[in-house]
Amino acid sequence: MRRLLRPWVILTVAVVLVAVAGVVLLTRAARPATVDSGQLRDAVTPQALTAHLDALQRIADAHGGNRAAGTAGYAASVDYVEAQLESAGYETSRQPFSYDRTDLTRATLRRTAPTPTTYAVGRDFRPLAHSGDGSVTARVVAVDLALSGDRATTSGCEASDFTGFPRGAIALVQRGTCPFATKVDYATAAGAGGVVVLNQGNGPGRMDVFAGTLGAQAGIPVVATTFELGAAWADAPGTTLALAVEATVTRVTTENLIADTPAGRADRTVVLGAHLDSVPEGPGINDNGSGVAAVLETALAFGRLGVQPQNRVRFAFWGGEEDGLHGSEHYIARLGEEERRRTLLYLNLDMIGSPTPAASVYGGGEPGSGWPDGSGNVQAVLAGFLASQGVTPGTVTFRASDHASFLAAGIAAGGLFTGADEDADPCYHRACDRTGDIDPAMLGLMADAAAHATLVFAQSTP
Repeated sequence: MRRLLRPWVILTVAVVLVAVAGVVLLTRAARPATVDSGQLRDAVTPQALTAHLDALQRIADAHGGNRAAGTAGYAASVDYVEAQLESAGYETSRQPFSYDRTDLTRATLRRTAPTPTTYAVGRDFRPLAHSGDGSVTARVVAVDLALSGDRATTSGCEASDFTGFPRGAIALVQRGTCPFATKVDYATAAGAGGVVVLNQGNGPGRMDVFAGTLGAQAGIPVVATTFELGAAWADAPGTTLALAVEATVTRVTTENLIADTPAGRADRTVVLGAHLDSVPEGPGINDNGSGVAAVLETALAFGRLGVQPQNRVRFAFWGGEEDGLHGSEHYIARLGEEERRRTLLYLNLDMIGSPTPAASVYGGGEPGSGWPDGSGNVQAVLAGFLASQGVTPGTVTFRASDHASFLAAGIAAGGLFTGADEDADPCYHRACDRTGDIDPAMLGLMADAAAHATLVFAQSTP
């Protein structure tokens, strides 16, 4: 693992003491004043963060209530961020790209046996984002459910859970432990005709129907349901469901926005990024105006303080994340192998102001985890800073945000997160994800952590 160390200027000692003194004096005169973490964090003010969130809220309100990729609301969001960066002296660049988005247009769910029943979308079930298009009528087969006790479950998280699974059946899996996409991938490989995910059932926010995303397009229909309904189907042998999800494919054209510090080694680029798009259902102020505000204000603070980093810092604002990480994947594809090697690490900020926050750092950096070398250093710096502020962070290992694109390219990565489930943010992916959905104290703490880590790695030496 490559260690990232604090910078120290190493001077070659000359034989003649007078020459040494002269070199030192000249070096000090040429070097700009050093900016430390405290100064940078002081420059990232709560007022400035709030001003950016207010601006993004106004943009959404003026454009149909959202800032989704490919919409006028997203275009106005890019314009706002770009204007802020250019006013601080940055040269910006845009990366246009296109992709196909699957929009769910209709979903139905009925029990055909033992007692025919029709269920209501939104109340009894809800398609997961990126559900496949299609219909299936088949027997429901429960997969490693935990319906009693504390209900800690790994249902559907391992291929062995589907040993002997009857092809064509509907897999009934339980929320918990691993990403929804993992459960659906294993179910698909086992030949399931569809997947129903029941809520976990272990407390407030884990009983009712819920919103979720697969991150990438599934090949079979996938819906979420309540704990009560899922448990009832599991307990009734011979339960048969008719599940249908209809979708249309739309071509989306959007763009990323990039800005670099003028100074710093380009062969050791530190990337700090956040996705700028919202879901179509709401303005996306926590998800992910919070991350955008922190990245943007860190960039502006670098400019105001005249930070001269040892390593170049790239500030990135991704499009198309909510539809499947398209912006960051496009960025990585454009880099090429040489530029990938010149990227030191990536810091991701996605949902860092949840109203009932669970402060967390991205994990997976330990040896043998499968994350690229250096990821553990990112985790350690972020966790160390939070600990210094009296906060003991949790660890999350999900790959459902833009850091996944960097990890897949072998680039060290880490990030910050404050929770997306009903307990942490009941407005996740909803119209109520507005400025009032933010915990300003947590947003300020996470923005400080991001600024601190960015400066540490910007000033690190090989």
